[in-house]
Amino acid sequence: MKKLTVVSLLLLLLVACQNQENTEDAQQSIDSLAQSVTAKETQQDEEISTSHEKEDIPPEYLDETNYTGDKLEIVKLMNARMRYLYEKDEKAYMSLIDPESPISGMGRYKVLKVTSMSDITIQEQRKLYQAVVIVNELNENDEEYSNTMVFWKKKEDGDNAQWIFADID
Repeated sequence: MKKLTVVSLLLLLLVACQNQENTEDAQQSIDSLAQSVTAKETQQDEEISTSHEKEDIPPEYLDETNYTGDKLEIVKLMNARMRYLYEKDEKAYMSLIDPESPISGMGRYKVLKVTSMSDITIQEQRKLYQAVVIVNELNENDEEYSNTMVFWKKKEDGDNAQWIFADID
């Protein structure tokens, strides 16, 4: 009987030790999982912080000192567009657009800068002057887009005529 009691106690001790090892393994597994989750959260926080920093970068405007006359007025209009996109000021943005334009609202992106630009060509037509320029723009996601911008200056407005966006494709 003593042998049976000793063997039972040894078996109980062995089972208890085995449970302690499993508990330690489980605790280590939980700790490593928690560290992994914490590392991922930290990485996501850094990515969010970086994207917020990108959002707060003001645009790099076109140098207006390189232009005169009508071309200067067009470049000022292009800079105003970038500013209003950056400020998310849709009312001011739409004030740059001709009411007959197919543009119905402001884009939900920000232009960081114009990376390249063609010469501004101005043509006289019967009722207006039309200017066209092709630009490559860099947005806040570091994506580059090519746009053809069309501007109008209506003759019927006489001396008060101002350049306005007719379309952006």
